[in-house]
Amino acid sequence: MLDHVPAGGDSAANLNLKRLVYVRLLAIVGEMVMVAVAVLGLAMQLPVLLLSLGIGLHVLVNLFAWWQVRSGRVVAAKEVLLQLCLDVLVLTGLLYLTGGASNPFVSLLLLPLVVAATILPQRHVWGMAVFVMAAYGFLMLDYQAMSHMGTRVGEDFNWHVTGMWFGFLLAVAMIVFFVLRMAESLRERDRVLAAARESALRDEQLVALGTLAAGAAHELGTPLSTMAVLTQELEEEYGQDQDLQQRLVILRQQVVRCKDTLAMISVSSGQLRAEGGGRIALDQFLQAVVADWRSMRPGAVLEFEVRGEQPAPLIISEKGLSQALITFLDNAADSSPDSVEMHCHWQASQLQIEIADRGDGMADEYLRQVGKVPFTTKADGHGLGLLLAHAIIQRLDGEIEVSARSGGGTCVKLNLDLKRLLLND
Repeated sequence: MLDHVPAGGDSAANLNLKRLVYVRLLAIVGEMVMVAVAVLGLAMQLPVLLLSLGIGLHVLVNLFAWWQVRSGRVVAAKEVLLQLCLDVLVLTGLLYLTGGASNPFVSLLLLPLVVAATILPQRHVWGMAVFVMAAYGFLMLDYQAMSHMGTRVGEDFNWHVTGMWFGFLLAVAMIVFFVLRMAESLRERDRVLAAARESALRDEQLVALGTLAAGAAHELGTPLSTMAVLTQELEEEYGQDQDLQQRLVILRQQVVRCKDTLAMISVSSGQLRAEGGGRIALDQFLQAVVADWRSMRPGAVLEFEVRGEQPAPLIISEKGLSQALITFLDNAADSSPDSVEMHCHWQASQLQIEIADRGDGMADEYLRQVGKVPFTTKADGHGLGLLLAHAIIQRLDGEIEVSARSGGGTCVKLNLDLKRLLLND
């Protein structure tokens, strides 16, 4: 399960090591309280000096564990096992001095085993189990009887039962409040690992697309440039034919859109367009994106709102972000061309964008797949647009939330940290 237990950072293993320190601290406090109650409250004749030395050794073990947590170095699983074995040894010594296996708190020997079973590899857990059983067996064979025992059988037995009850409550409290939290940390680690594997799979797909993008740009760049030149020549040659001029304008716009699509793929694979990188106010950038999209989708109805602190911050004119926003707008217009909404708001270095439509929406299974794998609900689609758009937003340290809209339709919420795009004067 764990070959190493990192002691630095906020990893699940580090949290488990911290919680082990807290468990041990609670045990130490319990040991001190029990010795004080037995000696001062019940007038038992106990070897206080030896018990104090044992508790002091437990304190030193816990201080060493805390130093490991604070040092930031990687702690091997064997070191954690050694610490738990020291816990068993200290507890065995304390029990040896206070009645051995007849001590009502002997069940606390199980706590180090429970902790080991939660955070250590299987082979270490079996070793700890054997060690705990050996310690219990030793306490059955050899121990120092408590002088107070055996003089008043009925009263002593009642105290013994009370001690067993209190020891049981202490063990339950430790398991519930600490061991279960360790298990939750491990489950959280598993969720993080699953997300990392999913991200790695998506990155592999994007690397493959990036490799294909270079070939596509090479193969399609020349024909598109030729079509752009021919379109311009036709516009100049047939300038009097208004109907043809309108069609040529549409053709030129589609050529430009194809070139922009290639640019988006190139940006996603880590290659930046030379014409990108100019400085522009954020509100002007968003308005320019919408203007470009409206020129490509003149029949779509868009409700556009942009607001924020003035003057708007200066940002890099990021071509990838522009293409990603156009992709989301295209998908919204494909779903409901008569009702598309885009609301933009910024404050300080945070930008929030909502793009919504009133289409048929997407099923829950599709919502979970958006941006993770290539998929499409269109008959002639390839499912790459949303995948690449998500990759661009994530490359800019942004977050995307796709959800069903009340009343029908889909809503895409983008949260961007503008620190990656801001320009300082």
